[in-house]
Amino acid sequence: MKLNKIKRKLIQTPLAKLLKEIEAKFHQIKVLFNKSNSIKNNKTLYCISPYKTGTTFLAACYDQSISQHEPMQYCTLKNIDNNFDTFFIKRLNALDLKLECSGFLSAYINNLAINKITKDLSYVCILRKPTDWINSVLNYWPNLKYLKFDYINTYFWKNKVGVDLLDFHNKSQKEKEEIIDKLIVFYFNFLEETKKLINIDYYELSELEKNLIKIDQQIKEKSIINKSKTNKNKEKHFNYKNADLDLKYLEVIKNLKSK
Repeated sequence: MKLNKIKRKLIQTPLAKLLKEIEAKFHQIKVLFNKSNSIKNNKTLYCISPYKTGTTFLAACYDQSISQHEPMQYCTLKNIDNNFDTFFIKRLNALDLKLECSGFLSAYINNLAINKITKDLSYVCILRKPTDWINSVLNYWPNLKYLKFDYINTYFWKNKVGVDLLDFHNKSQKEKEEIIDKLIVFYFNFLEETKKLINIDYYELSELEKNLIKIDQQIKEKSIINKSKTNKNKEKHFNYKNADLDLKYLEVIKNLKSK
């Protein structure tokens, strides 16, 4: 607990980027020392839902030796586009987890579906109404004012989704609407792309707890619910409503589940 408090203090200082670069270099070395042509031990189950869909909660239901939330995140975001096939399998072996919950993987569904090893792995997708997801994203990310180095905004939101979430609340109405439109496109494209994954289970966020037993069976471990491990939006400045969008979503997930 003390270590986490120290880390939180450090990421609020100008040293944040330097410390992340050093950490990423150690992670990269660990990844490079692993084989890339096969899986050594655990065939990791991947939760590939975007940020703000309950991934923190799910990962925390198991010991860190079994499950982790967004491990090696900065290292991964910096390197995964250079050579996805080689880097991903080396990273899988380096982490050697039974379950990984990483929001950034939502931008790499096509890669996962065609790689000769990852296409046969198992996946979990946590479903959340798009209006709830958009509100959660836009009430969480722009409020991370304490971060001196928000690399996720740069590497994921800007590079993959096409939105800059920093200072969202001070943007013009037109700029806000453009960001929302791009979030909607990304979310529905993500849902559509998950059809490419052969072994995937879909769980509603509202029903995730009662479905934990199914994930337990998949990874052969026993979950323990820890409700304190969630990234909740403490300040809610934004409230987006779109009933038609949520109706469209219901049709989409009906088709997904029938698959």
